Amino acid sequence: MVKKTIHRLLKHRHFWRDVEFDELSEIYISMMFRSLALSLTSIFVPIYMLKLGYSVQETMLLCVFYFGFRAVVFDLLSGYLVAKMGPKHTILCSYLLLVVSTGLFLTLPDIHWPLWFVGGIWGGASSLFCIPFHVDFSKIKHKAHGGKELGYVKIMEKFGGIVGPIIGGIVASIWGGQYIFLVAIIMLVVGSLPLLKTGEPVRVNQTLRFRTLPFRKIKWDIISFMGFGVELTMSGSIWPLYLGTTILASGAAYAKLGILASVSVVVAMVTAYTIGKLIDKHHGRQLLQFGTIANALVYLYRPFVTSYPAALATNVVNEGVTVSYNMPYTKGMYDAADDLPGHRIVYFVIMEMTSSIAKTVVWTILTILTTRFTDYTVLNIGFLIGAGASLLMMAERFKALGRHY
Repeated sequence: MVKKTIHRLLKHRHFWRDVEFDELSEIYISMMFRSLALSLTSIFVPIYMLKLGYSVQETMLLCVFYFGFRAVVFDLLSGYLVAKMGPKHTILCSYLLLVVSTGLFLTLPDIHWPLWFVGGIWGGASSLFCIPFHVDFSKIKHKAHGGKELGYVKIMEKFGGIVGPIIGGIVASIWGGQYIFLVAIIMLVVGSLPLLKTGEPVRVNQTLRFRTLPFRKIKWDIISFMGFGVELTMSGSIWPLYLGTTILASGAAYAKLGILASVSVVVAMVTAYTIGKLIDKHHGRQLLQFGTIANALVYLYRPFVTSYPAALATNVVNEGVTVSYNMPYTKGMYDAADDLPGHRIVYFVIMEMTSSIAKTVVWTILTILTTRFTDYTVLNIGFLIGAGASLLMMAERFKALGRHY
């Protein structure tokens, strides 16, 4: 039913490629349910850990393990799995692993799993999704209309992001934080079903050729993507940690955080389609530069947020500027992969692996700093790192973002 609805809404916008619409629609639907599941859990993880009695330092250590295992094990493994059996089957594996990691969080109050184990499995689930998703979408997108198609993906992702925090906040407030993970497992199972509808978009049983990847050609891609990744994790984890230790430290923290996330995501949904069209009209680089600078300013403002209304306003502004740089950057990266024939999978593996290394280093530094400074000081240092990482994204040299591409 959901697929038919999306088909009726969007089919006329993809009249040039009826054959591929099923592949696009399954990505839209799967992304919506995955986003719903993650928005039920991920934004609540920092507060969930704090509520269970874990310190800020231990919560940061969880992030070290999350990205450390990705950098050392799972990013590379994900690439080999995509080469062997295709991106869709690898994404299905990621859903299974995400169900396992969600189960670990669900049972954490009773079993007290080691943080390295929880973080490692959680990170593995992310690696086994991100790389195959990049490969899948970059392969089937239409080059001239990729921005618009990314807009649809972002809209479906944000739609799940609106509903998830509200449901998660209600469930956690009434029955307890651990039950949001149970609901998330159900959403993940539903989200995996569309991926079974069509075949793989790339050839399977491939051989990965790292030695022939032109590293000099993509060095600025790698550097800027490090900033892209670090900024994403600072916004997704440092900000909820800050809120959880300040204005949401008492009261209905889950419900308040859920409302914060859901209201602000509406802004992203409204702007995603328009920004997608602007990207296709070759305004991507201007959007990216505006978004990264505005985003850096938002980071510098975050330490001064001391009330719930201010936090809500910050989230709303942040979502708008995030879409303005995230979509053109992703469009540029996907088109860059098109210019590397035979190296699409390897390109995304290197991008994700180097980003995971950067994020591991950042979280390790922040964890160490908690032994010398107050949690509040370390979180503010995280905001400064986020601002710098945001500006680092402008180091990109993607041809697709130029006016005369």
